[in-house]
Amino acid sequence: MTGIRDLVVVICILASCTIATVSGSELEGADPAWIDGTPLILAVHEDRGDPSRNATDDTGRREEAADTFMPGDTKTFICTDFVTLEDYTINATCEATGEHCYLFAEENLTVAESEIRGLVETFDRVVYPTVTGTFGNETGVDGESRIFILLCDIRDGPGDNATDLFLAGYFDGSTANNLDMLFLDADARESEVRSTLAHEFQHLVHHSHDPHERTWVEEGCSGYAEFLCFDTENRAKVRAFNRRPDTPLAVTDGQWTRSEGETNQAHYGASFLWTLYLAENFGDRSGDPETRTFLADLVAENLTGVRGIDATLALHGFSESFEDVFKRWAVANYLDAEGREPPLGYAGINLTRYPQVTGRADLTGEVYSFPETDLPPWSAAYYEIRTQDPDAVSYTNDRGFWMEKVVNEDGEAVIVVSPLADRGTFVLTVSAGEDNLTAAGSAAG
Repeated sequence: MTGIRDLVVVICILASCTIATVSGSELEGADPAWIDGTPLILAVHEDRGDPSRNATDDTGRREEAADTFMPGDTKTFICTDFVTLEDYTINATCEATGEHCYLFAEENLTVAESEIRGLVETFDRVVYPTVTGTFGNETGVDGESRIFILLCDIRDGPGDNATDLFLAGYFDGSTANNLDMLFLDADARESEVRSTLAHEFQHLVHHSHDPHERTWVEEGCSGYAEFLCFDTENRAKVRAFNRRPDTPLAVTDGQWTRSEGETNQAHYGASFLWTLYLAENFGDRSGDPETRTFLADLVAENLTGVRGIDATLALHGFSESFEDVFKRWAVANYLDAEGREPPLGYAGINLTRYPQVTGRADLTGEVYSFPETDLPPWSAAYYEIRTQDPDAVSYTNDRGFWMEKVVNEDGEAVIVVSPLADRGTFVLTVSAGEDNLTAAGSAAG
């Protein structure tokens, strides 16, 4: 029960945080931030010991056809209360039948006809073909060719107004409803509903192929689905990560679920940027038709997390490993602020600002040591050093962590440090002379 109580606390904190926690002058005009309930629903099922939380039909769709629904038909659905973590049932009415979806609305909800028509057309014409074309076809658990989309009042605690972070939607991979369905919050803004539709449908597709994938991989793919469908750059989440570049990319599902406030948003930002980087350098946006299926192959790969990415890179003939790509990605997250193109930046977005630096110094003497810093695995720290000759700056650290030096447009030497799969405290030492420090592999320069 301890895990359930902790989850309740996390949900309430997330639901009550306002956009101001991830905003400021640098975020004017940014995409609003909202929370995906899918990682939370997985944690609910885990705490219950529900063996069906990742249920999927290994034989594909069932042969028998499900009922066909027409506008006006009613059906009962099982939903989750994210405050009490209990299931409850609602009655809903079929508002429209599309080529690829049924749209149901919870009873007593008034939904404009234009909104209904717009959602169905958006799913049929944009979301469904784009997501399946990139991540693979959904194999599903029911015998129905259409996806069930339920507009409802998601019970997520105090964040009920339009300025709060709230649960905009979720996908539940358990067998509770035994349907391929998405849950959308009826109180969300129109742009949030569209983005959530793409986000949650990617979860459904991903789950139908690899129900045990790590949250950080799945959420990155779902953020990328928003980007593909609606050019949603996830700016609030990306800038949360920009302010917290020591946020680890590869985290456990439990670490993700327990994260709060801006840290939670930073996890989303990191995962989205990682997936975009993969797509631009190795996948469907790289310009190589041979790698068009890279993300679909990643989704279909049963190895999870880092191992799944390594396997997909190898499948497509790349010599790089996850670690190799991570190093380039950590550098690109800094240099993109200067408008660099892949692989030193991004083509599809512009980060506009450097990541928050861990340390900055004027190198006036021969040697300078920064204060001790702690880094978790698969995170990064950035140090800016002002000196007359940035090319001559040498650097080392007492833990042997990986480092790389770049020179920014202001003529400063920038040292990027990452423990990679390791973690712990380290001290970075820099020198104004090339011969003052001894290089030790990739840990010094």
